[in-house]
Amino acid sequence: MKNKNDGFTSIECVVSLSIICILVYMVSVSLYNNYFVLNNNISKIEMTNIAKSTLDYIKDSIRNNNISSNYNDTETINNYEVKKTIEKDEYYYKCYKVVIEVRKNEQIRRLESYVLQQ
Repeated sequence: MKNKNDGFTSIECVVSLSIICILVYMVSVSLYNNYFVLNNNISKIEMTNIAKSTLDYIKDSIRNNNISSNYNDTETINNYEVKKTIEKDEYYYKCYKVVIEVRKNEQIRRLESYVLQQ
């Protein structure tokens, strides 16, 4: 009788299944990490957009003489805490320092700018 080696032995099956499981695990971990990083970046982009739009609004208000003194305010926009601080610069005529901080959990976006009143 001849001994045929046409099929897989049980050891070959176990080794091939373990290699497939390791590959599937590596791909799933990579996809999960990419998903987490993507959601984190979306939150950072949204925080930056809120800070920019708030800064532009305050700059326009200062330039149009709607704000003429120091100002502190905190509000909530889309579950983000937005802190606005305006300080008149003592050394320059009609110059204001504007600070915008957007917070959510541990993430913070801070924009600072100087604006001249016209």
